[in-house]
Amino acid sequence: MDWKLVDVTKDTNHRFLNEYTLHYEVSMGDKTRPYDYFVASRNEPTTLRSITQDYSRPDGVVMCLYEIDSATQEVSVLFTKQFRPALGAYMTSFPAGLLDPEDPDMLVAAKREAKEEAGVEIDDMEILAPACPTSSGLSDELDGFILARIVGKEEKKLEDFEDISTRLVPLKDVPAMMKDPAYHIPLPVRLCLHYLLERFAR
Repeated sequence: MDWKLVDVTKDTNHRFLNEYTLHYEVSMGDKTRPYDYFVASRNEPTTLRSITQDYSRPDGVVMCLYEIDSATQEVSVLFTKQFRPALGAYMTSFPAGLLDPEDPDMLVAAKREAKEEAGVEIDDMEILAPACPTSSGLSDELDGFILARIVGKEEKKLEDFEDISTRLVPLKDVPAMMKDPAYHIPLPVRLCLHYLLERFAR
């Protein structure tokens, strides 16, 4: 099959996220048929990834943050509890935030968002995953994932309607959390937790 994007229609006009119709022509052997696909995007019509084919810069950064107790060496993980209107429920996840246009990379954004959303200062940052699709069936959004150590506390600066609370959970208690469906833990977060459990088990 050969896919050719011939036009894009912007169907909504919201501040943060919009719906687009991607109008494709799909060639299958000697036949060509139109195919319309609906996507959600934070981008403008000219910067949709289906047009630019640029997958180098993430829209947002997700932060797997841990703390090591200086006395006991016990490792704890920072979780957020945030209401997600699309689910109509609170989701247990990691702190996350969008890159600003002036951010040179996602590590700079992570330091800022950790302070604003989680109220912590971080260091020893590692990139676990660069810009990668998180829901390619619905959106062209790319997120990066970082691992970082909590080294201090800051004052949160939440925006209006950001219903977010945070708590540190001992790493030894995380497997039980992951088995409890009431926490609504997203798949990428679960994968990061598996990595964290393996890393600190060494």
